[in-house]
Amino acid sequence: MTVFSGCRSNIPEKPIDDAAITKAVKAKLSTVFGPIEDKQIQQLDRGANLETISYISVSSVNGVVTLSGEVRSKRAKAKAGEIARGVAQVERVINNLSLAPGYSDDAVNDKPL
Repeated sequence: MTVFSGCRSNIPEKPIDDAAITKAVKAKLSTVFGPIEDKQIQQLDRGANLETISYISVSSVNGVVTLSGEVRSKRAKAKAGEIARGVAQVERVINNLSLAPGYSDDAVNDKPL
């Protein structure tokens, strides 16, 4: 009779590098959404005549990535979460992004990202 003790392997786990995760998520997001602002600028401050520039704040703690800020649509919010989940060592994504008021492209004639 063979007895197995635990599910541990002899290969040591690579420690989670939250700084590297945050940097990688920001880099991937900026390729899709363009430059993401370093500081929060609310939609009202930008003015109604300007295109919405996504403001996305990224933080990572123990491989759990939290996204917060503003994006222009539900699709953009979902895409940002998908991008973050695709980064190595990301355990989970908490997507707290909100939609910029009055700039949603989720209408009938929605535009691509």
